[in-house]
Amino acid sequence: MPATVTVAIPVYKRLTYVAQAIRSVAAQEYPAIELIVSDNGCNGDAVLNIARANYPRPFVFRQNPASVPIVPHFNQLLAAASGDYFVLLSDDDELAPGYLTAMVAALEDHPDAAAAISRVEVLDEQDRVVGSTADRPLPPRVMSGPDWIRRWGYNEHKFVCFTTNLARVAELRAVGGYPDFDGGNGVDNALLVALSIERGIVYCHEAIFRHRIYDTSFGKSVSVASLARASRQFLAFLDCHPALRSYARRHPREWASCRAAITRVIWTTYYGRWRQLYRGRERYLAWLKAGFALPFIPAYYRRAIPEMVYSLPAIGPLARRRLAVR
Repeated sequence: MPATVTVAIPVYKRLTYVAQAIRSVAAQEYPAIELIVSDNGCNGDAVLNIARANYPRPFVFRQNPASVPIVPHFNQLLAAASGDYFVLLSDDDELAPGYLTAMVAALEDHPDAAAAISRVEVLDEQDRVVGSTADRPLPPRVMSGPDWIRRWGYNEHKFVCFTTNLARVAELRAVGGYPDFDGGNGVDNALLVALSIERGIVYCHEAIFRHRIYDTSFGKSVSVASLARASRQFLAFLDCHPALRSYARRHPREWASCRAAITRVIWTTYYGRWRQLYRGRERYLAWLKAGFALPFIPAYYRRAIPEMVYSLPAIGPLARRRLAVR
Protein backbone atom coordinates (compact mmCIF):
# COMPACT_ATOMS: atom_id res chain seq x y z
CA MET A 1 0.00 0.00 0.00
CA PRO A 2 1.38 3.45 -0.88
CA ALA A 3 1.86 5.97 1.89
CA THR A 4 -1.00 8.44 2.25
CA VAL A 5 -0.34 12.10 1.57
CA THR A 6 -2.49 14.69 3.32
CA VAL A 7 -2.85 17.79 1.16
CA ALA A 8 -4.31 20.58 3.29
CA ILE A 9 -5.77 23.74 1.73
CA PRO A 10 -6.46 26.55 4.23
CA VAL A 11 -9.01 29.06 2.96
CA TYR A 12 -9.82 32.47 4.37
CA LYS A 13 -11.70 35.13 2.37
CA ARG A 14 -10.08 34.93 -1.05
CA LEU A 15 -11.99 32.42 -3.16
CA THR A 16 -10.79 33.46 -6.62
CA TYR A 17 -8.25 30.66 -7.04
CA VAL A 18 -9.58 28.00 -4.66
CA ALA A 19 -11.10 25.95 -7.48
CA GLN A 20 -7.78 25.93 -9.34
CA ALA A 21 -5.90 24.85 -6.23
CA ILE A 22 -8.33 21.99 -5.67
CA ARG A 23 -8.27 20.94 -9.33
CA SER A 24 -4.49 20.75 -9.20
CA VAL A 25 -4.83 18.17 -6.41
CA ALA A 26 -7.54 16.30 -8.31
CA ALA A 27 -5.17 16.07 -11.30
CA GLN A 28 -2.50 14.22 -9.28
CA GLU A 29 -2.19 10.58 -10.29
CA TYR A 30 -0.82 9.59 -6.89
CA PRO A 31 -3.23 6.92 -5.58
CA ALA A 32 -3.44 7.74 -1.84
CA ILE A 33 -4.43 11.36 -1.18
CA GLU A 34 -6.31 12.76 1.79
CA LEU A 35 -7.51 16.21 0.77
CA ILE A 36 -8.52 18.52 3.62
CA VAL A 37 -10.20 21.79 2.65
CA SER A 38 -10.58 24.09 5.64
CA ASP A 39 -12.74 27.24 5.69
CA ASN A 40 -11.42 29.77 8.19
CA GLY A 41 -13.31 32.72 6.75
CA CYS A 42 -16.95 32.06 7.71
CA ASN A 43 -17.89 31.73 4.03
CA GLY A 44 -21.10 29.76 4.53
CA ASP A 45 -21.40 26.93 1.99
CA ALA A 46 -19.26 28.64 -0.64
CA VAL A 47 -16.00 26.78 0.02
CA LEU A 48 -17.71 23.40 0.41
CA ASN A 49 -19.55 23.91 -2.87
CA ILE A 50 -16.32 24.83 -4.66
CA ALA A 51 -14.66 21.69 -3.32
CA ARG A 52 -17.56 19.48 -4.35
CA ALA A 53 -17.59 20.95 -7.84
CA ASN A 54 -13.85 20.51 -8.41
CA TYR A 55 -12.81 17.37 -6.55
CA PRO A 56 -14.44 14.16 -7.79
CA ARG A 57 -13.16 11.91 -4.99
CA PRO A 58 -13.94 11.86 -1.26
CA PHE A 59 -12.39 14.69 0.73
CA VAL A 60 -12.46 16.11 4.24
CA PHE A 61 -14.11 19.48 4.79
CA ARG A 62 -13.75 21.41 8.00
CA GLN A 63 -15.01 24.85 8.94
CA ASN A 64 -14.07 26.99 11.92
CA PRO A 65 -17.13 28.49 13.61
CA ALA A 66 -15.15 31.72 13.92
CA SER A 67 -11.96 32.78 12.19
CA VAL A 68 -8.71 32.02 13.99
CA PRO A 69 -5.27 33.52 13.24
CA ILE A 70 -3.38 32.02 10.32
CA VAL A 71 -0.81 29.98 12.28
CA PRO A 72 -3.34 28.26 14.58
CA HIS A 73 -5.27 27.43 11.41
CA PHE A 74 -2.19 25.81 9.85
CA ASN A 75 -1.66 23.78 13.03
CA GLN A 76 -5.31 22.73 13.06
CA LEU A 77 -4.72 21.21 9.63
CA LEU A 78 -1.56 19.45 10.78
CA ALA A 79 -3.46 18.06 13.78
CA ALA A 80 -6.31 16.87 11.51
CA ALA A 81 -4.00 15.08 9.06
CA SER A 82 -4.26 11.29 9.06
CA GLY A 83 -1.73 10.72 6.28
CA ASP A 84 1.90 9.68 6.48
CA TYR A 85 3.06 12.81 4.65
CA PHE A 86 1.84 16.39 4.76
CA VAL A 87 1.63 19.10 2.10
CA LEU A 88 0.24 22.57 2.86
CA LEU A 89 -1.14 24.23 -0.28
CA SER A 90 -2.24 27.87 -0.10
CA ASP A 91 -5.65 28.61 -1.59
CA ASP A 92 -4.15 30.53 -4.53
CA ASP A 93 -1.27 28.16 -5.37
CA GLU A 94 -1.15 24.94 -7.39
CA LEU A 95 0.65 21.62 -7.71
CA ALA A 96 1.89 20.73 -11.17
CA PRO A 97 0.91 17.28 -12.51
CA GLY A 98 3.05 14.51 -11.04
CA TYR A 99 4.09 16.60 -8.02
CA LEU A 100 3.03 14.14 -5.32
CA THR A 101 4.36 11.04 -7.10
CA ALA A 102 7.79 12.60 -7.61
CA MET A 103 8.03 14.10 -4.11
CA VAL A 104 7.01 10.91 -2.29
CA ALA A 105 9.48 8.88 -4.36
CA ALA A 106 12.27 11.37 -3.60
CA LEU A 107 11.68 11.29 0.15
CA GLU A 108 11.25 7.52 0.29
CA ASP A 109 14.49 7.07 -1.66
CA HIS A 110 16.20 9.15 1.05
CA PRO A 111 14.58 8.19 4.38
CA ASP A 112 17.24 10.07 6.36
CA ALA A 113 16.06 13.38 4.88
CA ALA A 114 13.49 15.43 6.80
CA ALA A 115 11.65 16.98 3.84
CA ALA A 116 11.51 17.25 0.08
CA ILE A 117 11.42 20.59 -1.70
CA SER A 118 10.74 21.16 -5.38
CA ARG A 119 11.22 23.53 -8.26
CA VAL A 120 8.98 26.60 -8.19
CA GLU A 121 7.13 28.42 -10.94
CA VAL A 122 5.82 31.89 -10.13
CA LEU A 123 2.36 32.69 -11.50
CA ASP A 124 0.65 36.04 -11.89
CA GLU A 125 -3.07 36.77 -11.64
CA GLN A 126 -3.61 35.67 -15.26
CA ASP A 127 -1.94 32.27 -14.69
CA ARG A 128 1.13 33.31 -16.66
CA VAL A 129 4.47 31.91 -15.54
CA VAL A 130 6.55 35.00 -14.74
CA GLY A 131 9.46 33.29 -13.00
CA SER A 132 10.95 29.87 -12.47
CA THR A 133 13.78 28.19 -10.62
CA ALA A 134 14.30 25.95 -13.66
CA ASP A 135 16.68 28.46 -15.25
CA ARG A 136 18.88 28.67 -12.14
CA PRO A 137 21.70 26.40 -10.99
CA LEU A 138 20.14 23.33 -9.41
CA PRO A 139 21.17 22.47 -5.86
CA PRO A 140 22.42 18.95 -5.08
CA ARG A 141 19.84 16.20 -4.90
CA VAL A 142 20.50 15.69 -1.18
CA MET A 143 21.79 18.36 1.21
CA SER A 144 22.47 18.21 4.92
CA GLY A 145 20.41 20.60 7.00
CA PRO A 146 23.29 23.04 7.55
CA ASP A 147 24.31 22.84 3.88
CA TRP A 148 20.78 23.63 2.72
CA ILE A 149 20.49 26.49 5.23
CA ARG A 150 23.70 28.11 4.04
CA ARG A 151 22.77 27.70 0.36
CA TRP A 152 19.39 29.29 1.08
CA GLY A 153 20.81 32.01 3.31
CA TYR A 154 23.39 33.20 0.81
CA ASN A 155 21.01 32.96 -2.15
CA GLU A 156 23.17 30.44 -3.94
CA HIS A 157 20.25 28.91 -5.84
CA LYS A 158 17.69 31.73 -5.52
CA PHE A 159 15.04 29.57 -3.84
CA VAL A 160 11.67 31.32 -4.22
CA CYS A 161 9.75 30.01 -1.20
CA PHE A 162 9.15 26.94 0.95
CA THR A 163 5.44 27.38 1.61
CA THR A 164 4.68 24.03 0.01
CA ASN A 165 6.90 21.00 0.51
CA LEU A 166 6.56 17.38 1.60
CA ALA A 167 7.41 16.13 5.10
CA ARG A 168 6.34 13.35 7.43
CA VAL A 169 3.35 14.19 9.61
CA ALA A 170 4.83 12.64 12.75
CA GLU A 171 8.07 14.60 12.39
CA LEU A 172 6.28 17.89 11.78
CA ARG A 173 4.32 17.36 14.97
CA ALA A 174 7.43 16.31 16.89
CA VAL A 175 9.14 19.67 16.27
CA GLY A 176 6.05 21.58 17.37
CA GLY A 177 4.38 22.36 14.05
CA TYR A 178 4.27 25.90 12.69
CA PRO A 179 5.72 28.54 15.06
CA ASP A 180 3.35 31.35 15.93
CA PHE A 181 4.96 34.37 14.26
CA ASP A 182 2.89 37.48 13.69
CA GLY A 183 0.70 37.13 10.61
CA GLY A 184 2.34 33.82 9.70
CA ASN A 185 5.34 35.57 8.15
CA GLY A 186 8.29 33.20 7.80
CA VAL A 187 6.70 30.26 9.62
CA ASP A 188 7.27 27.86 6.71
CA ASN A 189 10.98 28.74 6.65
CA ALA A 190 11.34 28.40 10.42
CA LEU A 191 9.58 25.04 10.52
CA LEU A 192 11.80 23.68 7.76
CA VAL A 193 14.93 24.86 9.62
CA ALA A 194 13.88 23.12 12.86
CA LEU A 195 12.84 20.00 10.97
CA SER A 196 16.02 19.61 8.94
CA ILE A 197 18.87 20.85 11.14
CA GLU A 198 19.77 17.32 12.28
CA ARG A 199 18.72 15.62 9.07
CA GLY A 200 18.69 16.86 5.52
CA ILE A 201 16.69 18.06 2.53
CA VAL A 202 15.95 16.33 -0.77
CA TYR A 203 15.67 18.60 -3.79
CA CYS A 204 13.19 17.05 -6.24
CA HIS A 205 13.74 18.79 -9.57
CA GLU A 206 11.10 16.58 -11.21
CA ALA A 207 8.31 18.21 -9.17
CA ILE A 208 6.96 21.74 -9.62
CA PHE A 209 5.07 23.86 -7.11
CA ARG A 210 3.25 26.83 -8.67
CA HIS A 211 3.33 29.85 -6.40
CA ARG A 212 1.11 32.82 -7.19
CA ILE A 213 2.35 36.33 -6.43
CA TYR A 214 0.29 39.49 -7.03
CA ASP A 215 -0.35 42.84 -5.36
CA THR A 216 -2.95 41.56 -2.90
CA SER A 217 -1.33 38.18 -2.24
CA PHE A 218 -0.25 37.38 1.31
CA GLY A 219 3.41 38.32 0.96
CA LYS A 220 2.67 41.73 -0.52
CA SER A 221 -0.34 42.68 1.58
CA VAL A 222 1.15 42.24 5.05
CA SER A 223 1.85 45.43 6.98
CA VAL A 224 5.38 46.58 7.73
CA ALA A 225 4.65 46.44 11.48
CA SER A 226 3.56 42.81 11.21
CA LEU A 227 6.61 41.89 9.14
CA ALA A 228 8.88 43.59 11.70
CA ARG A 229 7.30 41.71 14.61
CA ALA A 230 7.56 38.40 12.75
CA SER A 231 11.19 39.10 11.87
CA ARG A 232 12.04 39.66 15.54
CA GLN A 233 10.12 36.52 16.49
CA PHE A 234 12.03 34.50 13.90
CA LEU A 235 15.32 35.75 15.35
CA ALA A 236 14.17 34.77 18.85
CA PHE A 237 13.03 31.36 17.55
CA LEU A 238 16.61 30.62 16.47
CA ASP A 239 17.72 30.89 20.10
CA CYS A 240 14.80 29.21 21.87
CA HIS A 241 13.53 26.30 19.75
CA PRO A 242 14.54 23.07 21.55
CA ALA A 243 15.90 21.32 18.44
CA LEU A 244 18.00 24.34 17.47
CA ARG A 245 19.28 24.89 21.01
CA SER A 246 20.29 21.25 21.24
CA TYR A 247 22.12 21.43 17.93
CA ALA A 248 23.82 24.67 18.92
CA ARG A 249 25.16 23.16 22.16
CA ARG A 250 26.66 20.18 20.35
CA HIS A 251 27.84 21.97 17.18
CA PRO A 252 28.47 25.61 18.15
CA ARG A 253 30.64 26.59 15.16
CA GLU A 254 28.36 24.89 12.64
CA TRP A 255 25.29 26.50 14.21
CA ALA A 256 26.95 29.91 14.21
CA SER A 257 27.35 29.71 10.43
CA CYS A 258 23.75 28.52 10.02
CA ARG A 259 22.40 31.23 12.30
CA ALA A 260 24.30 33.88 10.35
CA ALA A 261 22.82 32.57 7.09
CA ILE A 262 19.26 32.56 8.45
CA THR A 263 19.71 36.01 9.97
CA ARG A 264 20.79 37.22 6.55
CA VAL A 265 17.56 35.91 5.01
CA ILE A 266 15.51 37.62 7.72
CA TRP A 267 17.11 41.05 7.42
CA THR A 268 17.46 41.09 3.62
CA THR A 269 13.79 40.14 3.27
CA TYR A 270 12.77 42.91 5.65
CA TYR A 271 15.13 45.44 4.11
CA GLY A 272 13.98 44.72 0.55
CA ARG A 273 10.31 45.14 1.41
CA TRP A 274 10.90 48.15 3.66
CA ARG A 275 12.97 49.89 0.98
CA GLN A 276 10.70 49.19 -1.98
CA LEU A 277 7.24 47.86 -1.09
CA TYR A 278 6.52 49.97 1.99
CA ARG A 279 8.17 53.20 0.95
CA GLY A 280 5.21 54.11 -1.19
CA ARG A 281 2.62 52.83 1.28
CA GLU A 282 3.68 54.36 4.56
CA ARG A 283 3.79 57.97 5.59
CA TYR A 284 7.36 59.21 5.57
CA LEU A 285 7.90 59.31 9.36
CA ALA A 286 6.25 55.90 9.85
CA TRP A 287 8.45 54.45 7.10
CA LEU A 288 11.54 56.02 8.67
CA LYS A 289 10.63 54.59 12.09
CA ALA A 290 10.09 51.15 10.55
CA GLY A 291 13.68 51.24 9.37
CA PHE A 292 14.74 50.89 13.03
CA ALA A 293 12.35 48.04 13.80
CA LEU A 294 14.95 45.26 13.72
CA PRO A 295 17.43 44.61 16.54
CA PHE A 296 21.03 45.62 15.98
CA ILE A 297 22.28 43.65 12.98
CA PRO A 298 25.32 45.49 11.61
CA ALA A 299 24.86 44.37 8.01
CA TYR A 300 21.23 45.51 8.03
CA TYR A 301 21.94 48.96 9.43
CA ARG A 302 24.85 49.47 7.04
CA ARG A 303 22.23 49.24 4.31
CA ALA A 304 19.27 50.89 6.01
CA ILE A 305 20.88 54.01 7.48
CA PRO A 306 22.24 55.36 4.17
CA GLU A 307 18.80 54.73 2.68
CA MET A 308 17.25 56.81 5.44
CA VAL A 309 19.79 59.60 5.00
CA TYR A 310 19.33 59.79 1.24
CA SER A 311 15.57 59.88 1.69
CA LEU A 312 15.59 62.99 3.90
CA PRO A 313 13.96 65.81 1.94
CA ALA A 314 16.82 68.27 2.46
CA ILE A 315 19.83 65.96 2.70
CA GLY A 316 18.93 63.36 0.11
CA PRO A 317 19.44 65.40 -3.10
CA LEU A 318 22.69 66.91 -1.78
CA ALA A 319 24.06 63.49 -0.78
CA ARG A 320 23.16 62.06 -4.18
CA ARG A 321 24.87 64.96 -5.98
CA ARG A 322 28.04 64.48 -3.94
CA LEU A 323 28.07 60.78 -4.67
CA ALA A 324 27.60 61.53 -8.38
CA VAL A 325 30.61 63.90 -8.34
CA ARG A 326 32.79 61.24 -6.74
